[in-house]
Amino acid sequence: MQKPFKSTLLKIALFFLLLAVASLLIQKSFYPIYVDEQGLLHETLWTPIAAFSFVLSVASFVVYLILFIFKLIKRWIR
Repeated sequence: MQKPFKSTLLKIALFFLLLAVASLLIQKSFYPIYVDEQGLLHETLWTPIAAFSFVLSVASFVVYLILFIFKLIKRWIR
């Protein structure tokens, strides 16, 4: 792949990682997570946002690493 695409992919992965960390910090700082008397878990929307962002970040990093490994193999073969 081209270099601009790979750097954009890395920037996207870092953005989602920072979004996940920020979401978790906001949740831990301002919103409590608790279980009520009936056994229901009460959490905010920040938890799924953080989890989804983390999954997207990991997926982007994996794609970036695969492209990087292919590039190294291509250089090694030549």
